[in-house]
Amino acid sequence: MTDCVMSLTDLTGFCTSISLYATSIAAAAKKLASALEKDHQNALQLNLMASSLGQLHRSAAQLEKALNAAPLISRQLNVQLCCLLTACASRMADLHTDFMNLQPFDLSSLNSSFLTTYSGFAMIHGQVFVFLTSVLSQHEQTQQEQSLDSTAARELTKQAETSSHLVDKLRILQSNIDSTMSPTLSDSRQLPAPNNDDTPPPYMSPAISPASPTMVPSPGRSKGSSFFRALTSSLRSKPDPLVSALCQAVVQGNEQQISGLISQGANINGSNEDGRTPLKCAIKSDQARAARLLLSAGVKTSTKGWSELPPLFQAASAGSLNVAQVLLEFGADVHSKAASGQSYLVDVVNKGNVAGVGFLLASGAAADTKDITGQQIIVTAVKKGSVELVRLLIDNGADINATDIVGNPLLATAVEKGDINMLELLLDKGVIVDARTHLGMTILEHAIGRRKFDIAKKLLVGGANPGGTDIHSQPILIKILRDALLKTEDKVEVIRLLLDNGVDPDTTDAIWGLPAICHAVEMSKTPVVEEMLRRGAKTKVRMLAGQTLLTYSIDVNRRNHIKALLDYGADVNEVDGLNRTPLMLALLRLDYNLAKMFVDHGADATAKANEEAVKFIKAIKRNDFLDLFRLAGNAASEPARLERNIPIVPHYTAEMPASEVPPSYELAAGKW
Repeated sequence: MTDCVMSLTDLTGFCTSISLYATSIAAAAKKLASALEKDHQNALQLNLMASSLGQLHRSAAQLEKALNAAPLISRQLNVQLCCLLTACASRMADLHTDFMNLQPFDLSSLNSSFLTTYSGFAMIHGQVFVFLTSVLSQHEQTQQEQSLDSTAARELTKQAETSSHLVDKLRILQSNIDSTMSPTLSDSRQLPAPNNDDTPPPYMSPAISPASPTMVPSPGRSKGSSFFRALTSSLRSKPDPLVSALCQAVVQGNEQQISGLISQGANINGSNEDGRTPLKCAIKSDQARAARLLLSAGVKTSTKGWSELPPLFQAASAGSLNVAQVLLEFGADVHSKAASGQSYLVDVVNKGNVAGVGFLLASGAAADTKDITGQQIIVTAVKKGSVELVRLLIDNGADINATDIVGNPLLATAVEKGDINMLELLLDKGVIVDARTHLGMTILEHAIGRRKFDIAKKLLVGGANPGGTDIHSQPILIKILRDALLKTEDKVEVIRLLLDNGVDPDTTDAIWGLPAICHAVEMSKTPVVEEMLRRGAKTKVRMLAGQTLLTYSIDVNRRNHIKALLDYGADVNEVDGLNRTPLMLALLRLDYNLAKMFVDHGADATAKANEEAVKFIKAIKRNDFLDLFRLAGNAASEPARLERNIPIVPHYTAEMPASEVPPSYELAAGKW
């Protein structure tokens, strides 16, 4: 990585540029997707790309805000930011230039690997920016450097560099394709049609007139147009007079008519008015016999570029398995790859046709196939939410513990989508339930953090460790108690969930060694404290500054905490590390109700630690407090006084002489 250092202004400027590029391209992607059929593969990919760019926009904006607010940016962090931001901004600028000239018809047959590559690029850099934002929140240089040297940071940086290289490789590859195709396109524009009376007049779309300005080459036209058009299909064949009839015969499965039209010279590689070739029509209608006739007649099965799926994979994507079988018999290869090196199986999985994927797997395709980013196809299936497709891939050998492009396991994806059915399938198939996300969180912690409590329950039933820790060895219980964003009722529910599954209520944190109850008293509302106490959390513990739970609650004025602690047996006379008792603090605050609460629970006003506070009360002549102590003292001494004043009365029996019978009246009247 180049050792570069930038000013704060330059760093924030790059963040702004990336954020603006992402917003602009995302809007263009959504507009293009809306022009395609809703279930078109590229419409789905465009929407995914727009979503990834939206995340990149938000994370870049947050990073810019964090940079402006950061009191410290270590040199190592500055270098990291410099390299990542410049690389990301450069590639986003290229993508923006290219994307702004893309038209819907350019996308009709675009291979999904292009969009997948850029989606992965945006997603990974968004994750990196989120991580760097968290590093900026650390106010010490050593902390920032430790975070940057962590395994998670190195892995994220490596993934960002890999995604950048993939984008560069894609552009270089496509530039080569572009340079190869450009002369042909140029020649086709310059050569006039031959003057032959037998040649049918050239087809011209009624939507485009000869004078249309869009047909006039502009010297200022962006290279991006050529780049994207090279990704789409090459020049389309013009309609043949017999092709439409041939296509109709194929759809109907009329073999006699198909043979007749072929013998009459119908162009078996031509296109009808809908742009479909006869073979495509056979695939769409799953006419195996028609496909066999076309293949026997020599129909082309090779594609015009990387932008179109070969017939075998078109058939599998459409679920036309009869035609797919015929194509295999005629030599189609289930292992075929696009020019990018990505297997066409990836595109079929993206389509989501379970039967088609199953056919290819049964024919020898590998269930652990990876896309151009190195991500296994099972990840795509999980993200699509196709339980049956995932089941099929697992049963055929896919790695159930595979991770996505940023390192998140399949369970994390199921959690993010809230997909209970997918989660249950993965658990049933033996996925590692305590796997961690790319940020080091356990899946259970990830589910709880996303407020997916029903999924958290499933994970616990599936064997997740409720006493697990995060990447910093902090127990989940402690993190939940310290989560200021978690609603009180949700926090209570999660605590019950964890404690019901064996978590120790006296769990201590990894940094200070403080018990969970201390964090509950410090961070939470009373219902959380009560739940911890009800579950048996010990109360004879100390806060970080040496306070008891009671004296700390007094310091921060949490009266409901105090009542809950007293109700669950907290020692009202315990002296804290600052030599204070709860009663002393109540007296010094002149808080009669609080003092009465402590006295009612057995506070000893005569204890040595309370002497000075009692003297203070006497000095200011607060008789209400003194009466409180007197009443408490009287109540405490009453049993002893009664014992001293009650005379010893012999136990009389029938055998006692009458003279020894006590004078009941006098005794009753107190005259003895």
